[in-house]
Amino acid sequence: MAITKKDVKLLKSQRLSDTDDGGGRATGEAVTDNKINDVFPNISRLDRTIGHVNVRKLFAGVQTETNDGYLGAHAIIAESPADPLVDTLLFNTGSQTDERKDAQSVIEGYVVPSVIADFDLMGDQFKGQRQLSAVAFETRPVPEVGDVFQLVTDTAEQFVRLTEVEHEMREFHYVDDSGKLLTFWRRYLRLSISSALLYKFPGGQVVPEGVTERNLDGEKITRVRATQVADSARYFGVNKLAQSVSAGSLTLQVESIYSQLVPSTIKENILVDQIAGSRKRYNVATANSDRTINLTFTSSASGQSRSFIGTGVYRGSLVLTVSGSVYRDNGAGELKLSSGGANFDRITIDYESGMLTAFRPSAYTGSASVTYRTGVAATNQSVTGEIEIKLGNRGYAYTLNLSEAKPRPATLTISFMALGRWYQLRDEGDGQLIGEGAGAVDFATGSVALTLDALPDVGSSIIYDYVAQDDFNFAVHTGASLDSPIKIVQELKNKGLDPASIKVTTKHGGVTKTMTSNEHGQITGEVGTGFINAADGILNLVITQTLDLGSAIDVQYEFGTNVSTNLTLGADGGGMTIGTIPGAPFKPGSISFTWDVKRKGKVPVFNRAGDRGLDATASLDVYDTEALVTRNVTDDGNGKWRGVDGQINYQTGEFSIRTETTYTVNEYYINYRRSNKPELAHTQSTERERFTGTIIVKAQEASVSYGGERESIPAPQLVVDLLPNVGDSIVPGSLLLKWGSSLYVDRDGVLYKDIDHTTNAGTAVGRVDYAGRQITLASWPSNVSTKVERLSCLTTAVGFGTQRVFFRTAGSPLRPASLQITAVRIDTGEVVTATPNLNGDVSSGIIHGHVDARTGIARLQFTTDPDDDSGLSDVPVIAALLRYNAVLQTSMPMDAKLLGLNPVRLPADGRVPIYREGDVLVIHHTQATAVEPAAGKTITLNRAEQAEIYVVDAEGNRLDEEQYETEREEGTLTFANPLLLQQEDGELLVPPFKIMDRIEHMTVCTEAQITGLVEINSPLSFDAPAGETMVSSALTWGDMQSRLYRWFTQKTWSTGNPNWSDNPVGDQTTANYNTLNYPPIVTNTGAIAGKWALVFTSTTAFQVVEEKLGIITVGNVSQDCSPINPATNTPYFVIKKEGWGTGWASGNAVRFNTDSCLGPMWVVRSIQAGKGAVKDDHFKLQVRGDAD
Repeated sequence: MAITKKDVKLLKSQRLSDTDDGGGRATGEAVTDNKINDVFPNISRLDRTIGHVNVRKLFAGVQTETNDGYLGAHAIIAESPADPLVDTLLFNTGSQTDERKDAQSVIEGYVVPSVIADFDLMGDQFKGQRQLSAVAFETRPVPEVGDVFQLVTDTAEQFVRLTEVEHEMREFHYVDDSGKLLTFWRRYLRLSISSALLYKFPGGQVVPEGVTERNLDGEKITRVRATQVADSARYFGVNKLAQSVSAGSLTLQVESIYSQLVPSTIKENILVDQIAGSRKRYNVATANSDRTINLTFTSSASGQSRSFIGTGVYRGSLVLTVSGSVYRDNGAGELKLSSGGANFDRITIDYESGMLTAFRPSAYTGSASVTYRTGVAATNQSVTGEIEIKLGNRGYAYTLNLSEAKPRPATLTISFMALGRWYQLRDEGDGQLIGEGAGAVDFATGSVALTLDALPDVGSSIIYDYVAQDDFNFAVHTGASLDSPIKIVQELKNKGLDPASIKVTTKHGGVTKTMTSNEHGQITGEVGTGFINAADGILNLVITQTLDLGSAIDVQYEFGTNVSTNLTLGADGGGMTIGTIPGAPFKPGSISFTWDVKRKGKVPVFNRAGDRGLDATASLDVYDTEALVTRNVTDDGNGKWRGVDGQINYQTGEFSIRTETTYTVNEYYINYRRSNKPELAHTQSTERERFTGTIIVKAQEASVSYGGERESIPAPQLVVDLLPNVGDSIVPGSLLLKWGSSLYVDRDGVLYKDIDHTTNAGTAVGRVDYAGRQITLASWPSNVSTKVERLSCLTTAVGFGTQRVFFRTAGSPLRPASLQITAVRIDTGEVVTATPNLNGDVSSGIIHGHVDARTGIARLQFTTDPDDDSGLSDVPVIAALLRYNAVLQTSMPMDAKLLGLNPVRLPADGRVPIYREGDVLVIHHTQATAVEPAAGKTITLNRAEQAEIYVVDAEGNRLDEEQYETEREEGTLTFANPLLLQQEDGELLVPPFKIMDRIEHMTVCTEAQITGLVEINSPLSFDAPAGETMVSSALTWGDMQSRLYRWFTQKTWSTGNPNWSDNPVGDQTTANYNTLNYPPIVTNTGAIAGKWALVFTSTTAFQVVEEKLGIITVGNVSQDCSPINPATNTPYFVIKKEGWGTGWASGNAVRFNTDSCLGPMWVVRSIQAGKGAVKDDHFKLQVRGDAD
């Protein structure tokens, strides 16, 4: 008998509950169509308040006494609940026996562990905490809000989602095994999490190489793993068509490709003063040549040895010779064996601190040597770019051509968005891209190949940023010997000094040396020269031999009073200012002039497109900047000025002075000569300062009277002007100076000498003024020559501008219209701001562009006319000063205990896609036609070729199909005669009545975008109106049919270790069953998916055993074996007595498997918090298939 509609049932599982054992096997009880609460319970007030998730297991089953096949079986949700706060989904685990806890594991498999995270827990984190303390190296990326991590110990594990991220740099101290104190900096992280910790998670103590392997109690520390989306469960649901489409279309626009799996709420996080664009910290060489030094390794921990170079190291430059072997730096922090024996398991280098760590079973203590180039971690604006993702270029593999500005090692990061979440790949320095994908970068050519772990979302972008190798912002200054650079600048207690009265005594090698001034204020002596600014009382000495450390400077002088006045004057065409000081005559050597001048600078904005040699295009705009510089000059006592042109007449007060001097300015241009491509280059030109017009004068009258003073200045500080002819700032951490036999390095503004290679500690001797390019010493070697050599020094130029910026915010989505961008104009210094409208469009003053709130991508242009493509309207802004504020929206799922699911392992917003590439889709439209049933009456509908026609009453109950006939090809329905208006079970229906007819188109999804765009592989067969047409994704089982298969015998059956595999263990029996002439019988109603064994207890009797059900009955070869399935009251199978052969013995077994005609599925009902819109809601689930 063929399978009919009535034979296809939706069957309940053993337990329709949300307990761990909910679900299980199929029962014989069918779900009653249109019956309230037959599958799910009522929605409670608590469910409406906080949200809830119900999960139920059902089966599609064919109940026939044959094993006819049900072909192409599948199920769809044909109609979603009317309440917008309720969603329904289908998914399949593939098991006919699993329970809710098993299904939960599949659901929570959306997020799985991947690589080790970029941070470690700092100290123990205790049960109940909602914030983690962690530590990371400064160069590692900072985690973002919404990221999920797994905490793992030997006894516990937990996934955590970040809801807030705060970080700062902190100084740490560590005492190693030898008792030596080490000081270092790490990034400290405060990570708020969505759910409290369920267990204690041990954390390590911070040490130079990371954290300790055990906590203070000796417990192994927690392993922190990043996660990636595995999306192990596929979900199926229904959504409405958002736009009408015509027959023949291959593209659909649905309202959303997502459906709600778990309820969630929106939490807002404020992002303040974030850098707009990427400023990267990266490794830069600070010298032009290598240096070689000897080191000593000491034991730092079990199996570890450590040594410190004392400076930063340029990535990829280090060669280590140790224990007879040579190791070379691979550029990614690892030293690889180059020659000799493999005496170490691993050797690492921390480029920033210069720490070498060697690993082997027993710690190594001994000497080594290294050759390397000094380096520093510098911060600068990076090159950014994007590949916009559209339907035509969406894929897994991409290439980048960065040849026009090749990336520096360890600076390239690539971000992409998949299913609404950002993922990242990065180069560690060895050219290999790691993270959520793989790839490689060729630093010589700039070529990049990458493969993503997931398809990027259409409408998003693949964003890359890096620092270019040709970075003209930096300059190396090494090798020069500075003669007599040591200065002592001391402000004395009094002003208005007698220039001829100065006597300075110092000690050098215990010997007192004297310097004196003449009537002009010039100071000379055995160990130095200088002058006195008599008006301001400032002593200026330049010494050729250092003072004894701890000694004092004794200064004797006479002082009187100053007269002060302000002169308003101008400068002539040659930069000279002429005037008269009132109150003359004046004492020679007593006059001080102070005035301000303005200096212009040049800021280039260089844009290049293409990589076609001379055909490449480039544009260059250069903008002026202005700085105010203060000048202070004193007279030399001989009628002239110190350091500038001019004269002073002491008797009359008449003077001339050069108030405007010349200076060098970089002039930028586009150069094609070096690489046959347009590059930024510069020459130097001379400009003249602009005098602001006011001179502040201090002087002493010729008749001034003096009183004597003697000052003893303890421990005076020495000042070294490192780069007297350079205007750029020194990069912190780039200094390595040699003075006598000592080496000096800078760390965070402090100058240290004689770094210990075993501890990385040195003696603090002074401080560094990076902007002023000076060091000030509080400690120095006594009585030595004042020659200082720069072995390493890097300067940086700042203030470069941009006319466009492209960046993504630190997380997404954003609250619409919440982003505020702040920029500083280069031409005027004006601060400008802008905010997008609700559509993301930006148009305010000079700031124009668009901000995508969904992805967090911002594309901005700074111009007075956004429609002007010539560039003439562009306005440059200072790239380093671009900032933004924004409100980040994060979805916070509800508590795991209340949901019965762990929301941390689910998508952050609780939504999952229900349309995917390869899914079977059913596009269907159902219309209702009012009807008054009458016996024998025929109704012709307004369309034909329906998939289904049926009749319902006022309550949605179906009329028994025996009461009408349909001709779907013609679109007609004829009522029976006589006509009984009743359901299949005989219950009377309630008028009025409607004829429901559905047309549909089955197809395959070839593309699904987060924008709601869905592509199909066959043209739509009907015109589909928006809002009425439904698009259902189908959960498919394929052909379903009960069967018995994989029959074999086994001579020995082990009850303690039964063989449930599909192959015999050991010898088979000589006795057998004649399956050819007496084949076992199974039916669709009785059969289950199971593994069976008939285990003989004698020569004729046997037990009937199922893998999961155990022993269910006993049998005998003299009778038919037909164990009853209690769910359907029909046999699981029938084995005919006539088929048994002879020769059976106790312990023999017959093994076989059975398949059912059942399709298992899990149905999810997700309830969002909020007031319900429908009193008695429902959804439609349809089981579908074909039969002969």
